[in-house]
Order: sequence, then structure tokens, then C-alpha cells
Amino acid sequence: MLYNDIPFDVIVCGGGHAGCEAALASARMGASTLLLSGNIDTVAAMSCNPAIGGQAKGQMVREIDALGGEMAINTDVTAIQFRLLNESKGLAVQSPRAQSDKKAYQYRMKHTLELQPNLHLFQATVTGLTHSGGKVTGVRTNLDLEFGGTTVVVTTGTFLRGLMHIGQNKNEGGRMGDFTAKTLSTSFEEVGIELQRLKTGTPPRLLGRSLDFSKMKEQQGDAKPTCFAFHETRQDHDLFHVEQTGESRLGWEPGTNQISCWMTYTTEETAQLVRDNLTKSAMYSGEISGTGPRYCPSIEDKFVRFADKPRHLLFIEPEGRTTNEFYVNGLSTSLPFDVQMKMVRTVPGLEHAELLRPAYAVEYDFAPPTQLFPSLESKKLENLFFAGQINGTSGYEEAASQGLIAGVNAVHKARGEQPLVLARHEGYIGVLIDDLVTKGTREPYRMFTSRAEHRLLFNHGSAEQRLIHHAKVHGLVGPERLARMAAKSESITHWINTFETTRPGGGQGTFADWIRRASQGDGAWPELPETFQQLPTESRDQVLYRVSYRGYLEREERQVAKLAQTEKIRIPSGLNYAEIKGLRRESALKLTETQPVNLGQASRISGVNPSDISILMVFIETLRRQTPRAT
Repeated sequence: MLYNDIPFDVIVCGGGHAGCEAALASARMGASTLLLSGNIDTVAAMSCNPAIGGQAKGQMVREIDALGGEMAINTDVTAIQFRLLNESKGLAVQSPRAQSDKKAYQYRMKHTLELQPNLHLFQATVTGLTHSGGKVTGVRTNLDLEFGGTTVVVTTGTFLRGLMHIGQNKNEGGRMGDFTAKTLSTSFEEVGIELQRLKTGTPPRLLGRSLDFSKMKEQQGDAKPTCFAFHETRQDHDLFHVEQTGESRLGWEPGTNQISCWMTYTTEETAQLVRDNLTKSAMYSGEISGTGPRYCPSIEDKFVRFADKPRHLLFIEPEGRTTNEFYVNGLSTSLPFDVQMKMVRTVPGLEHAELLRPAYAVEYDFAPPTQLFPSLESKKLENLFFAGQINGTSGYEEAASQGLIAGVNAVHKARGEQPLVLARHEGYIGVLIDDLVTKGTREPYRMFTSRAEHRLLFNHGSAEQRLIHHAKVHGLVGPERLARMAAKSESITHWINTFETTRPGGGQGTFADWIRRASQGDGAWPELPETFQQLPTESRDQVLYRVSYRGYLEREERQVAKLAQTEKIRIPSGLNYAEIKGLRRESALKLTETQPVNLGQASRISGVNPSDISILMVFIETLRRQTPRAT
């Protein structure tokens, strides 16, 4: 039975962090949008650690906010602890992080979806795609209902043939207590989409009243929180209610009533217990075929790969204000439950811990992302987009970033418009997507600052200035906020120019010279103008950052300009690389598989070397000369 006579512009399959951002972006652009979730009570659930941000990830959340997304504001008003990482190392490498109230985050996001015009939320499990003539036309569900859609965005997370492991025990599901999606994988394979397996894990959850915090080190939040959303360009009603309805949403003033986290360590007894039971671990016994996250290893991996370390740091983190449940960050495992109990109780402060939920590993299907265009549209089936863990990523922030871009581009595809594609020099989101579609991944991909060659340009406070053009062109923020963003950018530029050209009264050099010397510890800060001091903190910080790092930033910008030339050389679609003389066979195969859209992307494909790029450049130029120009 077909649910709708008129197709939705966009159907989003999955209500995780990618699905929420995709659906909201689409609906806010004015497109008729359907969000399907197998369980709408778990929309935006934080299946693992209820924390947002961190190195590179915090910058990505700020980029999401600059592009009109919801994750930043949702985090700010449901956070129970804020911390600015690398605070002592300067603005270039600082990253915001927040511990969220797990349920408050989820409930507020669900409420936001329910209140969003143009968005229809419906509970049903997607079991397959409908398609015709090489284009997706909608989805089938477990309710014998079909939904027609011009475009479809798949954000199924770990639910595709998800299988959970606790020792030798196996249960189907994408997370504990939830379902698995079986037949959708078959539907993808039928249209030629390749699937592989990955795995991830989660630690046990403990009852707080059974813990002895006196044996742990307290970790308090920052007295002055660093928020994720750009509040100076937002209106007050963005926080807690929707102006049109007056309906209140859950949340509190960012930074109020913060809750402490705690630190403790594993012991030699912990290590010995793990080593003695390695054969009982689902991962080490061969029960799991999928590859796990290298940079978020299980406790088994830690004691095997880092056998020289006598102990490993654990963070005991609260899951919310209205629960006594704690998350043990750093103790992910797939050991049997009885071993988990013994292992937990070898840790100082956890000697009498009661487990509320066991740790487990989950393996699931993902679609290697080299099968996607930079817009995140599938190369195998037109109008089909993928975002989130189905693309091989790990983390809420990576998922939400992809969801936002996929949602925007699904709308553009439905309208016959050009897609939003962020370049690598524009932000971490651009790096993330380019890495995925160009290089692919064989393990859960996690964003790091080291993956971005132009990371000095990506300090977390600059996201609005970097992305304002895209926000404007693609209609991602309202006119009022856009005007505030433009005014903020103009103010920052004005003060940079003022400092570079104005000398302090009777002093040697300009304000900028003094600031640069002071920032390097070679002198005292000049007395800055009072009108500058009255600017919002974020604007002041951006001015000081741009002035202090001027030489380094200009060098980065020159490099970007140089590399931009290769990005401008478009590669004709459907090019037969096997017929290009002189091109190595390996390179021809890699280029055929990836189908790069320009020479810059081609140069970043693993296995394609500079000589291949030179040959390809000559071939494209020859084609251009031979192609008659339109008159």
C-alpha cells in the first residue's frame, strides 16, 4: 500500500544524529520531508558516551551550527559539564567538549523534530528501496506501507544486520534493547552497492551509589563554558521555545549547575584478568569479523597492543542530572559478563560497583564510501544519499556533519540544483567527506586535527566566517541570523585592519606588532581600545587570533590558492581511464572505482601518483581542445 500520492521531496531513513540533521536541514529549506525511524522513542539516542566535541570534533559541531544545524544548540542547553580542551595551548588548537544529559539531549531533539514545519515523523522500519530506471523512488517498510520520495537519505547507523556480542553470547540489534535491520542490506546489494562489515563497542554502565568517589580524582567543568552554538548571532527564542507556537522545549542556561566527572585507573590485576580471558572475548575468539576503531580501542586491545603500559586511564562520567547511571569511558569490551564484573571491581573506586548494563561489541554492515559522489549521492542509484556510520565513520559529530550535507544535497537534487560541496580548506566537514569519498576507509573513521592539512584555518571560533557564503547561497540560516553573521564578520575585519595600521600612543610599531610579540612571550600586551574591549568575547578572540597568527595564516592561504588550480580542472564524467595511454593500470583501476570529479580529488586517491596526474592533465586538455565550443 502506498502511503502518499504525492512523493515527499526527501525521505530520511533512520533517526540517529545523521538522520536528525538531514531531516531538519531538508525541512528548513522548505522541502517536504519524511523521517522514518524504527523507534521514535530513541530518536537522537546517545548510544555510547553522552558527550559531544573534543579534538577536531568540537570544531565540526561549530561548523554544523554555522550551517544551520541543530547539534550545537541542542548540546549547549542540555550539557551538564563543559570543558575547553588545550586551553593553555592557544586559540589555534583549542577544542570545546561537553558532557550531555543523555535523555535531555534526546528528548529536546525529538521535540525539535516534532515542531519543525515541513517535517513528518513516522515510526516504521525501512525494509527495502523502491526504484525505477536507475533512480530511487521511495522505500518499503515492515508495516506493508510504501512511501514515495524524490530522494532518499539512508542513515541507518549500526542497525544494518547488526549483531551484538558479550563473550560467546550473541543478540541481533543495532544497540542494546533495540532492533536490527536485515532486509535493507539485501536491497542495497540488489542495485550493486557493495557492503562490508565493521564493529564498534561500548563499556559497562554502573550504578553511581555503588561507587567510591573518594578514591578517584575529580574533574570539574569550566567556570566559564565555551559553547558550541554561536549565541551572539542567534536570537533568544532559539534556546528554549519556538516563536511561532510558544511551546517550551527542554533545556537550561548553558553552564549552570555543572556536574563533575571522575578519573581513575586500571590496575595490574585488571590487566592480568583481561589477558587470562582473551580467548573468551568475542573479538579475540574470532566471533567478530568486522574491523574495529583503531583510535577507540577495547580494553583487550589496550592490554595487548600497549603491553608495556602498567595502567590505563578511565573516566567515570555521569549520564545525566536525573539518573544515577555512570559511563566508564575507556573500558569498552566484549568479554563475558562474569569477567566484566570481576574486571570492573579491580579498579580503584569501583570495588563494589553494580553493573546496570553490560559492555558489548556490535558488528554491522557499512557501504564503502568511495561508492559516493562528494555530494554523498550514490554512484550506483541516482537520488539515493548515504550519511553517518553506514559510510564507515565513528562518532556523533561525524554522523551529524554528513547528515546535514546529505539533507541539503537531497533537496538540491530534488529541485535540480547544484549540490553543496565543502572544500578541504573550508573546514573539517570538507576534509571528512573528501577523505571518505576519495580514499574510503577500512576501519571506523574518526576525525583528527592531523587529517586536515589546513587546520590552522579551522580554529573553532571562525566557523561562521569560513562558511557564511555557503549558509547564504544554500539558504541554511534565516535572514536575521545571516545579517548578524555578516555584521560580525565585518566587525572582525575592521578591527584586524585597525590593529595592523594603528600605533599605540607614542609607541613603536602597530597594535598588531605588539600583539604578535606579546602572544610569543616577547613583550607586554598593549592597552587595547575600550571600544574593542566591548565587543562580544568570540569576536575579540577572532581578531586576536587572526592578528597573532597572521604570518602562518597567510602562508596557509597561499598554499590553498596554489592547490585550488587543480580543483578547478574538471574531469569529464564517464571517462574511460583504461584507454588513456601512459596511465598505470593500478591508477586506471583506482580512478575508475572512485570516479573523481576534478584533478584535485584525483591527486588524493591512494595509489595515484604525480606522474599519473600529469598524464591525466594532458589528456583532459587535449579533450578540451578537440571539443567544439557551443556557438
